[in-house]
Amino acid sequence: MKKLTIIVVSMSFAASLSAQVNFDQGVDVRAFAAEASSGELDIPEAKMTGIPTYSSRDCRKVEFKADSPLTSADITLKSMEMYQDCHNVGYPVGQICTPRPEHYTETTRVVITEPRQLKPEQKEVFEVCLWGKFLTIRPVEAVYKYKSRVTFDGIYMTPQGPIETAKAAAGACTLAMDTGHTCVYRCPDGDYISRPNPFPPIPAPNPWVGPIHTPCAPTAQQIFTGL
Repeated sequence: MKKLTIIVVSMSFAASLSAQVNFDQGVDVRAFAAEASSGELDIPEAKMTGIPTYSSRDCRKVEFKADSPLTSADITLKSMEMYQDCHNVGYPVGQICTPRPEHYTETTRVVITEPRQLKPEQKEVFEVCLWGKFLTIRPVEAVYKYKSRVTFDGIYMTPQGPIETAKAAAGACTLAMDTGHTCVYRCPDGDYISRPNPFPPIPAPNPWVGPIHTPCAPTAQQIFTGL
């Protein structure tokens, strides 16, 4: 049995003199042995993965009534992401990966940039979430449609006019928020749907021209799927 093992390894050396080690596609053992024999072993670098294997989400709801101030109280959100740290071990060299958590804390507020005309019985509710390192906002209950801008010191909501009830009655979902990359619509049944903006903002081509932004379509159709 030992002789057979030696013969197999020797054949492996002859067949793979120029092979390289690639830890992203799996290790070719025969190629690894050949490189070790020639003294030209290329050991992979230990690395930390940049893509989280898990992200938690923390959300809070913010409510505005007709007599509410245009700026909400501060909201503190906490989230956690899990990464993998990989280290070279053993000979032949392999890698062992261990989990590494990253914790995030964000304090923000929602600012309505302009007054709206809300009736005493009306209110608007927004949900602010920290998902990993990303801060997002979405309407839960809205009277106006908005364009949002997320900054380090707050989330600024600019009213774009009342949501048109006439179009809602006709069966179309009407635009409630334009985040640049996502279009959020309110449907006649009160539900909200999200659609990716087919033309998201393009970075500024030079310092004198701002980002190129194509607004969301004013309406969208709700898609129903059966079981």
